[in-house]
Amino acid sequence: MLIIAHRGASGLAPENTLAAIRRAWQIGADGVEIDIHLTRDGVPVCSHDARTGRLSDEDHSIADLTLEELKRIDVGDWKDPAYAGETIPTLEEVLATVPPRKTLLIEVKDVPAHDLARALTPILKRHQEFIASRQVYFMSFFPDLLWSLQGHFPDLTLLLLADKLNRIPPKIPPRVPSDALPVHGIGFSHKLDIPAATLDALSGAGAILAVWTENDPARRQFWEKSGFDFLITDHPERFVPPPAG
Repeated sequence: MLIIAHRGASGLAPENTLAAIRRAWQIGADGVEIDIHLTRDGVPVCSHDARTGRLSDEDHSIADLTLEELKRIDVGDWKDPAYAGETIPTLEEVLATVPPRKTLLIEVKDVPAHDLARALTPILKRHQEFIASRQVYFMSFFPDLLWSLQGHFPDLTLLLLADKLNRIPPKIPPRVPSDALPVHGIGFSHKLDIPAATLDALSGAGAILAVWTENDPARRQFWEKSGFDFLITDHPERFVPPPAG
C-alpha cells in the first residue's frame, strides 16, 4: 500500500503549495495528492478551495483571476511566517517536482469539462510518460467530469471519489472499468463503514482502492489487509520511516 501525502505534507507545510509537495518527497512519501481549479485564463492550478480566502488575506474566486493575478497572493504565511511568499502553484510546476517512480493523484474540482480538457491537452502531451507509466491518476466526486476526461484522454487512470456508499453501484461488475462502473477505482472516505463484500467485489474486479484522509497510523494495517492500494494522509511522516542516516 502506497502512502500519499494529502495536499502535500499538509500537516507540516501550507497545503497544496510547492513547499508542502517538496516536503512530502523529502519525507519519502510514495505520492502526493493535489486538487486543481482553472484560472480565468485557463491555467490549471493547485488549490482545494475555489476561493483564496481561507488561506490568505485576500478572498477571490480563482476562476475570476488570471494566473498573474493569482501569483500575487500569499498562501503560506497563515501556516507559519517561515512559509511567507508561497503561492498557488500551477499543475505544470507540480509535475516538475515528481521524482521517478513516484505517484501524483489529481483531484479535479467542479469545473467546466470542456475548459478542463482544453487546459489539460497541452500539459498531458508534454508529460505523456507520466500517463504511460501510471504515475498520474485523476480523481473526482463528479462522474460526468471523469467520463468527459476519459473521452478526451482514453489512457488516463480514473478514480471516483465516494463519501457515501450509494455513490457506487450496489452490484459491482466482474471487471472495471465497465459500463456499470466506468472508472479504474474508488477513493473512499475513511469515515465510511465499507462492507467487506463490497471491498472483495471491487478487488476481484481489479479496482484500485484508495482511502482518504487517514491520519492514524494504527489504522494502517486495517486498510492494508482490506486490500487498499493508496492511503492518503495529511501526515506522511507518521507512516513513512525516516530516511536512513
